[in-house]
Amino acid sequence: MKFLNRALALGLGLSIFTTSVYADPLDFGVFGGITEGRKLPKTTEQLLQNNKNTKNQLKSTYKEIIFLTGTPKEYNGNITIDSKATNLSDKGTYKVSYKVENGDTTPPDMTIARNMDYNVNYRQEENQTIKDYEVSKWTETITIDGKTYTIDEKESKSSISIIEDKTPGVTYYKGDVSHRAVYTAGEEKITQEISGVIYGYSSAWSSTESQKLNCTISTKDWQMEYQVRPSVSVNKTLEYSKNEPTAISFEGNYKEVMQNKSGLNYNVYVIPPQLTYTTPASGNVSIPSFNTFEQLVAPDLSYLKGHFAEEDIKKMFSMQVLTGDPKFYKPNQSITRGKFVEMLVKAVKLPIEDNTKPNNKKAPVEVVFSDVLPENPEYKYIMAAYKAGLTSGQLNGKFGINEPIERQEAIVLLLRALGLEHLGLDPTPITPFVDDSDIASWAKRELYAANRIGIISGDADGKFHPKLFINNAEAAAIINRLINYMRYDMQVDYTENIVNFAD
Repeated sequence: MKFLNRALALGLGLSIFTTSVYADPLDFGVFGGITEGRKLPKTTEQLLQNNKNTKNQLKSTYKEIIFLTGTPKEYNGNITIDSKATNLSDKGTYKVSYKVENGDTTPPDMTIARNMDYNVNYRQEENQTIKDYEVSKWTETITIDGKTYTIDEKESKSSISIIEDKTPGVTYYKGDVSHRAVYTAGEEKITQEISGVIYGYSSAWSSTESQKLNCTISTKDWQMEYQVRPSVSVNKTLEYSKNEPTAISFEGNYKEVMQNKSGLNYNVYVIPPQLTYTTPASGNVSIPSFNTFEQLVAPDLSYLKGHFAEEDIKKMFSMQVLTGDPKFYKPNQSITRGKFVEMLVKAVKLPIEDNTKPNNKKAPVEVVFSDVLPENPEYKYIMAAYKAGLTSGQLNGKFGINEPIERQEAIVLLLRALGLEHLGLDPTPITPFVDDSDIASWAKRELYAANRIGIISGDADGKFHPKLFINNAEAAAIINRLINYMRYDMQVDYTENIVNFAD
């Protein structure tokens, strides 16, 4: 019964997900171009906005490769993306517009004026959202070397369909794109066919979108086939800087670096015969990264000098995952279930609601667990985890807020925050740990997945020790490993495995 209770307490019992959105699909346009990406909010901004992203418009530098002449031409300009997606219900429609126009760096022999408006029909099924983009207005003129190409809106079509899966800590999405753009240039007609896939995710620590688009351009005289693979990534990294002056009150501190990486690769497979000797078969463009910084607090943890988790703990205090006076922090004390959930909620930036101050004074404050009352400092974090579907309750109606948490329980929560528990095999897998027989059946899938993505590994003897209670220091190390995975490792699969390989 003990394991059953804990399994239920870790279960995904709700279908209401309230993950904050840090980026939207197609944040760099629909025609295979690239932007600087949407900057992730700074820690101070998140605290001031209560983790709510209210900016639905993105203005950015924009680059695209134009193939209409049969020769790849690099275009530099600006893009404005305006989305009306706010307070989505179970189903409905909203509008998104994309405007590409010239900027200060636009080549003198090129112009683009593109306006594409979409009606986005959506429906939500539990934690997933289906979005179908239908173009409602499309005007476009492109001028290259004095020749103007004008879109024939009646003959041109555009269709996009995306599925989003919102987990407590990450929103994942994939989609299919299809365009038929018919241009006229005098009496000449040029048809551009574009189809492909997009993959992306968004979290508090990084977001990435990559596209793989197969394209064909046809005229009465020639045909061209090529593939475009754009990718845009933004993330937050930590850098520690030691102070140079001796007479200063603190030795050094971490700073958060917000950076972007935007690149576009292309391969031409069928080149018009008359251009064989002048057209490059492949190439790439990128947008230079512009980093912004935010200084983080410098906790005094000198008494932990030499402790195995010294840097992990220091980072947790710097990033406000741990708060309070550091000198009262006890690294070797077992961490409670409530405190671990609080750290996890802060780490993945779940939205926090202050339910202790309802707008209607007569409305009762929500109490879900008998041992988690509004006056408890961990109440709002446990409620955030509960509403995000990360945790539910024990059979006795309690959360077990003051109970210590086992290693296997902690890792199950981490994997479910990432939404990657499906990476564990079904039926229940045998984990690679020597003490696999000690692992509860309800935790094996997640532990298998956590080992697979590199978040956990065995000790020198190959053991995991699933039933040991973790202490505060170990919790800091585990949460820091989660954040590092969200900062760096997640991006590899969405960039290198898509952008660097053509097929």
